[in-house]
Amino acid sequence: MDELTTKRLAVIKQLYLHGVEQSYEVEPMNGFSILSFHDSVEMFMKLCAEQKGVKINKDVNFGDYFVKLPNLSGSATMTNLNNKRVSLKHYGSLPSNLDIEVSRANVTDFFEQNTPIFFNVRFDEISLISLISYDSVKEYLEKSQEFLFKGDYVNSVLNSQIGFKELLAIHNEKNSELYVSPFRVTKDFTFLNSFFMGIHFDDRNRMGDFIDRVGESFQELEDTINIIGFGIDYKKYCKFKLLSPIIEMWNESEKRTYKSCNPFNDRRICDKKNAGFCYNFVIDSALKLQRFNLNIEETIKALA
Repeated sequence: MDELTTKRLAVIKQLYLHGVEQSYEVEPMNGFSILSFHDSVEMFMKLCAEQKGVKINKDVNFGDYFVKLPNLSGSATMTNLNNKRVSLKHYGSLPSNLDIEVSRANVTDFFEQNTPIFFNVRFDEISLISLISYDSVKEYLEKSQEFLFKGDYVNSVLNSQIGFKELLAIHNEKNSELYVSPFRVTKDFTFLNSFFMGIHFDDRNRMGDFIDRVGESFQELEDTINIIGFGIDYKKYCKFKLLSPIIEMWNESEKRTYKSCNPFNDRRICDKKNAGFCYNFVIDSALKLQRFNLNIEETIKALA
């Protein structure tokens, strides 16, 4: 399968996943998942036709794909989906929660059945990694995906977590002027902790403890503001953060290195569901951050 087809399948899967996410929203907003599901299916069928060299006219009807592509399964369920889409878009008829659950299941089954037939790959193997432009982030996500398929969920979560740290570091670098990020909202407390200030605290002198906590609180505040400002879902970020082990980072001459320091009493639940959540969270975050860069070189003159 060529690179362009791989990317188009990734876009289709992203649209499908967007529909899945919409389908779990409250009524009536969950009804718009029908439109995303329908668009992803229609894009997929068009790609299937191209893959088989079948010419499709611009005025083709949704159901005609099943006539022109005899190997395409799911005619009845996808016709049902199309009817729901017409009712919603053209007549304002909102689907019920049951309609949405059935559509989500049918669309998932449609992709799982037809993807191997037309593209010789399982639907769950289609990776959105190809849509990410940051190479180092892609490397960690590829490792995360590999461990996920092997059932090594601890290392899958670890690589997703490192990939997210790398993503934020690269994004800040690309949008920084003289190593100062415009996204910074607090002053630098790096050398203003109790250690560098020479304050040794005990039960009688808690000034050092106070200084350290203030610095840590400002850092937490800055991280939170940045996450929200980047358009990343903060509630998902909170869950993602709960699944993170202790990770240390070192800046070296050519790249950053990371090391996991898991505490002995690690209480994280690293199962397939949470590993998949972390993996998808990093991909979704990367795609959001790629939508806009400040283009510092086009905004601020470089020093001579």
